[in-house]
Amino acid sequence: MTYVCRTCQTGQIYPNLIMNVTICHGENPYSNAYKALESISFPDLKDKKVLLKPNAGRKVKPGKGITTEPEVVAAACDFFEELGCYVSVGESPILGVTALECLEESGIAEVVRLRGIPLIDLDELPATKTEIKDGEVLKFLAVCGAVKEFDYIVSIPVLKTHMHCDVSLSLKNMKGCLRGREKVRLHQLPPPKEKTEEKTLNIAIADLSTILKPDLALIDGTVGMEGLGPSAGTQKKMSLVLSSTDYLSADAVAAALMGFDPIAIPHLRLAAERAGRKLNLDEINISPSNWKDLVNSFERSPKEISIEFPDVEILDKESCSACQSTLLLFLKRYYNEIGDYLPAKFAIGKGHEPLEDGVFCIGNCTIKSKGGNLVVKGCPPVASDILNFITKK
Repeated sequence: MTYVCRTCQTGQIYPNLIMNVTICHGENPYSNAYKALESISFPDLKDKKVLLKPNAGRKVKPGKGITTEPEVVAAACDFFEELGCYVSVGESPILGVTALECLEESGIAEVVRLRGIPLIDLDELPATKTEIKDGEVLKFLAVCGAVKEFDYIVSIPVLKTHMHCDVSLSLKNMKGCLRGREKVRLHQLPPPKEKTEEKTLNIAIADLSTILKPDLALIDGTVGMEGLGPSAGTQKKMSLVLSSTDYLSADAVAAALMGFDPIAIPHLRLAAERAGRKLNLDEINISPSNWKDLVNSFERSPKEISIEFPDVEILDKESCSACQSTLLLFLKRYYNEIGDYLPAKFAIGKGHEPLEDGVFCIGNCTIKSKGGNLVVKGCPPVASDILNFITKK
């Protein structure tokens, strides 16, 4: 079998190594990442443009299991520079923050600047509208314009659960290559015409996988996150990094290390079906052979997310998962901090009739039904926006 370079479109034929996954375990994240990369027989990447795409879409400090650890990114920078590549590190974050703010707070910017490597806000260039042939819920995607400038893309996600997709790994991390509000659109799509039990978001990620996939997965399991991931869960130390030139194999093994059956992760199974494959761990060459000794089951995200806090009423009509997540994260972070500032009623969703006075509205969808109430604008706003708005008012 052969692998054709997807990104540079040169048609150059490379050896197929997609069924190999290497796990490196130890207390030094830089060493784990570097050794994981050394295990791979790369094609000739000299003078190629390589994009390192960490998970740094939120403005949080390192070590929390939310963003990629700086030392893992540092190892990737050093490794690909030693191969003679032109390396850049880029991100497109959630709405309400900038890529450079997130990269600074996460500690990634510091290690990248020390090496003289460019930091890129992937949202700076206009989007490239890319058609998705035979997409079930997506017919196109607005991909960050900078992405097309690179020959080789490395997805460097965190090993963590996700409240809507079960896990967030190398494929889910590629959603951060969508420009601005395009990321939110994936949470708001109508279901497919043919009835299905699959969440529309999982179908959309499978659609995305047909046009936007990494050439290499380098999954950071230094500190993972369990429970209400991707940002409201609990830290879980794993002290490992895994690598593969096939993102599906990498994500399947990573899910197994978390105690999940990869076939039971809908967006991975659907993406594998689109590629004409099965997520069979027995067909993957996993190193070391005793890798199952590293399995440490993660607490799963609840199947249904309820927002229940004392003395707070949530009026939810036809909200999307993005606003649900934002409000849940806001209440979890700040409920005990802001005391008397906290409104008694919040509204999310687009299905409300004109609202009675005294309701605090979250997100652009509530504007048309706000009545005389205050609205925190955004699609969705971030938790800190809600906090700042409430305390200022």
